[in-house]
Amino acid sequence: MSNEIAILQLIHTPGLGTATLGRLLKVLKSDGVSLDEFVSLAVNEIIQKYRLKAEIAENLKANTRDAQKLASQLYQQDIHILIRTYSNYPHHLIKILGDNAPSVLFAKGNLDILNNKAVGFSGSRKTSEKGLTIASNAAGILADKGVNVVSGYASGTDLAAHRGALSSDGTTTFVLVEGILHFKIKREIADYINNKNYLAISEFPPQTKWIARNAMQRNRTICGLSDAMIIVESGLDGGTFAAGETTLQLNLPLFVVDYAQPPQSAVGNSYFINKGATP
Repeated sequence: MSNEIAILQLIHTPGLGTATLGRLLKVLKSDGVSLDEFVSLAVNEIIQKYRLKAEIAENLKANTRDAQKLASQLYQQDIHILIRTYSNYPHHLIKILGDNAPSVLFAKGNLDILNNKAVGFSGSRKTSEKGLTIASNAAGILADKGVNVVSGYASGTDLAAHRGALSSDGTTTFVLVEGILHFKIKREIADYINNKNYLAISEFPPQTKWIARNAMQRNRTICGLSDAMIIVESGLDGGTFAAGETTLQLNLPLFVVDYAQPPQSAVGNSYFINKGATP
């Protein structure tokens, strides 16, 4: 558990941002230095060899005990820590996002699901009833073909897709916008959940509460975990629109529901179809 404790120290170190952490992980891998070995170095070595500010190095040393307690809590709840430069991290996420892939993921559930082909779903929290039916049915069809369904575990499209996959005896990945310690099975899917058919993932520190601004980054991770994306209903701005733009930027296949008479929650769908998405 030593490397897990070390990464918890790092992500909770005041002043150490995500970009610096990502750079540090690459340097340590190149140097053949484990995270545990790094945090065991003297403060002056950390400053001189790895170009961290003195304040950051001192803060790192100060939170060892808290990291140990948190690591124990995660272990007791069967929560896995996946570090970008270690072998248990999802390779597909690195392939798609490269250096923009989260430095660390916290995961609960069946890690083998990460090896499956996957399709991501994105859509409005206020998706129309027709849109919810489309999301659920499409997810069910994919599940029947052994494809994992990835979405953001929010109300609306997300839960419809998750439920569609699970009710068809498939698998699903919940990509959270809060810390993994806030994850709970929602009543809409409780009847379908077992230890083998789901994986919950968070890229945020385990105790992070729901914050709207984290949704954009979460949506990028959904894209990175997927082989293709489906947009059910999108406005002309907001999280679903950003997810569609990200999908196109990453050159992933994008499928968009084409409504003859789009509801207000789907006014952005035609934008993506006009940009080359498959209706």
